[in-house]
Amino acid sequence: MIDCVQYRLGNSKLLQFLKENNHSNIELQLIRFWSRHPRAKLSLCAIACALDMAKINLRDAVKALVVKGILQEQSNGNGLVTYSLSDRAEVQECIEELTKLDWREIRILERQLEGEVVLA
Repeated sequence: MIDCVQYRLGNSKLLQFLKENNHSNIELQLIRFWSRHPRAKLSLCAIACALDMAKINLRDAVKALVVKGILQEQSNGNGLVTYSLSDRAEVQECIEELTKLDWREIRILERQLEGEVVLA
């Protein structure tokens, strides 16, 4: 049985955005991280520490999000590379929608991305 929350999430711009960009589990974790810290500009090392992950596991996911236009990569004159959320309107809207979800809604969204929930 599909409840109102499942139906709303299943028809949301956020779900469509995530499906269109075909996100891995680590990429989804990064997007959720940036939904909690939308103005952060962090190095790969800082992101790894914040998420308690190895840099090697994050590198490809961060690069993929840069290629997809979800994150921006900035380099300073000293060779430090930082990443921040893209300022594209579509990305900002979806991140804002993600921040409004509670724990249960996030779990439903994850199941919908995995194809476990089918909407009528």
